[in-house]
Amino acid sequence: MKYLILVWGCILLIPFCGIGQTGPGGVGTTDGSSSLRVWLKSDDLDADGDNTDNPTNGTAVSQWSDFSGSANHFTQTGANRPTYTTGTFNAVNFDSNAATPQLMNNSTTGFYTNGSTFFVTNTVNTGPSHTLFDNGTFSLRAEQWFNTSRVGFTHYGVADYSTTIASPFGTNAIISYHKTGTSSNLDVRVNTATQALNIGATNKGIPFDRIGKATASADEASGDFFEILLYNNRLNAAQIIIVDNYLSAKYANIPIPIDVYNEDDIAAGNYDHDVAGIGRVNATNLHNDSQGTGIVRISNPTNLNNDEFFMWGHDNGTLLINNTTDIPTGITARFDRVWRVSEVSTTGTPVNVGDIDMQFDLSGITGITTSSLRLLIDSDNDGNFNDETPISSAIDLGGNTYGFNGVTALANNLRFTIALGKRTIITNRRITYRIRKN
Repeated sequence: MKYLILVWGCILLIPFCGIGQTGPGGVGTTDGSSSLRVWLKSDDLDADGDNTDNPTNGTAVSQWSDFSGSANHFTQTGANRPTYTTGTFNAVNFDSNAATPQLMNNSTTGFYTNGSTFFVTNTVNTGPSHTLFDNGTFSLRAEQWFNTSRVGFTHYGVADYSTTIASPFGTNAIISYHKTGTSSNLDVRVNTATQALNIGATNKGIPFDRIGKATASADEASGDFFEILLYNNRLNAAQIIIVDNYLSAKYANIPIPIDVYNEDDIAAGNYDHDVAGIGRVNATNLHNDSQGTGIVRISNPTNLNNDEFFMWGHDNGTLLINNTTDIPTGITARFDRVWRVSEVSTTGTPVNVGDIDMQFDLSGITGITTSSLRLLIDSDNDGNFNDETPISSAIDLGGNTYGFNGVTALANNLRFTIALGKRTIITNRRITYRIRKN
């Protein structure tokens, strides 16, 4: 009997394909079936999943397409169009100094008395009050009114409601509003600042008819808009923390109230891509199944306690299984892309959320089998996988998705990736014996 070892030479490309909770940070889905109703991303203006086909710098924007699956696209024509700008972060820029107001109209109109919305912006202080979402009845304001330099909310013809939070002019900021249908409070968050703003009645809410307003020299949108999210249900406390951390990591570590993901720091290696997470604030404020914009889905933690989170992101390495140097014995090649984990409490203390189930969407790869797939975890946190023991027992979940259930080896700050093991094929050879007669 002879053993034949077949080594697969693998340079394999994986396209993006989402499953599970594929919304921002893994909160909501992108098929229009969840509470995520608007998702505008300036790094993918046409929402086709391809970040390389955006307009050139200075192009007038006629449509900012919705990535949520709800087809709530924002459009504009003529001189009212904002412009597309390219740079460290691509943006849709609204020039409030222009002679004609620049705004974009949603294909849907109305407001949510129960909802959450997030804006990643860099607003410019040009004098007028600066509008985020508006519908002619209600308005969310990056600056409440002329030269007040305070974030707020307006009910036209009734009152202007101003927070004590300073307008974040000239800096990248996450501005978010959260409203419960039974409350008259509108919770406002700007980077690390938070405030419950009483807007006078429970039947007021978050408008979404347009970005900006067609009023010259007043109430206009201002500056760069990088990303906008809108949910038609108020996110729970754990989900807000997860979305905040996704946005903060994506846009160069914007300060946020509760930072439970530090792998996006320069010292940690800038694992700030496709950040997603699970977490729990208490029994009614939890989120235990996430995938986000990447190929990794994590769910079913067995020991997720109050104020504990498990977040992950990657280093933007290519989706190729072509690393043949930093691999342990028994491995043919591993992914070039590496992920890193923050498993901490809301105070930043390392915790253990228990066993987790991991899934990898490997659409586009041929030849993958459960017997060949391996999970690699950098258990000694030295930045290398060549000294690790590969984890086998992958499960074929169908649809080119593979899972590893009950994973225990991942912990705070550790890295992981996946790889292919060498296949051993046993072949039988016919052996002929010649019998020599005496």
